[in-house]
Amino acid sequence: MKENDKLSRRDFLKVTGLAISTLTIKACAPTILTPTAEIALTETKAPSLPTSEPTEKVILPIVPEMGLVESGSFEMGSIDGAADEQPVHTVNISKPFYVGKYEVSFDEFDTYCDDIQRFNRPDDEDQGRGKYPVRGVTWDDAIAYCNWLSEKENLNPCYSGKGKVTKCDFSANGYRLPTEAEWEYAARGGQKSEGFIFAGSNDPDEVAWFALNSDGLHHPVGEKKPNVMGLFDMSGNNFEWCWDWYLEDYYQESPATDPLGPPLPKVDSPFDLVRARRSGSYGENADSIRVSTRSYDGPSYPGGNGFRLVRNA
Repeated sequence: MKENDKLSRRDFLKVTGLAISTLTIKACAPTILTPTAEIALTETKAPSLPTSEPTEKVILPIVPEMGLVESGSFEMGSIDGAADEQPVHTVNISKPFYVGKYEVSFDEFDTYCDDIQRFNRPDDEDQGRGKYPVRGVTWDDAIAYCNWLSEKENLNPCYSGKGKVTKCDFSANGYRLPTEAEWEYAARGGQKSEGFIFAGSNDPDEVAWFALNSDGLHHPVGEKKPNVMGLFDMSGNNFEWCWDWYLEDYYQESPATDPLGPPLPKVDSPFDLVRARRSGSYGENADSIRVSTRSYDGPSYPGGNGFRLVRNA
């Protein structure tokens, strides 16, 4: 290199210093992400999982088959029966009503227990559930079931209050227990009654499970011949709760139209407060399953008691 082409020391340092500064700036500059890089990073994020609330199981009731009972009059009681079946007297049922063709079954009552999460279910005593009539039901259990079924079907419940102060709204369109008069009228066949001793026949073996043919067991509903209105097991199989308080001499003062049973009886002990029941059971003799036979039990005692439903027409 020629002498006049040589850089002075000052110029050389300027040139080399500028180059070094440029390299340093480039090395320290932040990395700028392109839009493509940003999208790539976003796509690597884990997707969020949707959350869902657990759905509550809906339990539908078993709707009972019912038959229509037209209004009418009948002779209630029996001159051949016990003292509490007398005197025989004319009763007028002024309004038609529906009555269950069968006693409420274990299938129906177990569905109710499932829905309200009741764990102490009526005991079938290893005789069978399913289509067998429910037994071991207190009177209070029966009216609770009536109100539950009414609400399930968007009907107006009949019952309010509890225990001995329970009230029934007989104008409501929901399910309820029959009165003694309604029960006997339906068992006899209503306006179609043929005057049979039992519900559908003078031969108990045709229409009833009772002591002489049941082998000491209850049987599935509907296996015997029905009465003229197509109602089954209104003689024998299971006792059936009625609405009424029981009073032995009530027939002496019973009103002629739509009797509802006596008012709350005055008793010496709460254990003497009893509700009426009808039908007899598989363990009873023939005399105890007649359509006019009356019996009773404490409302909180399950025993061999079941029930049948009615509704206003």
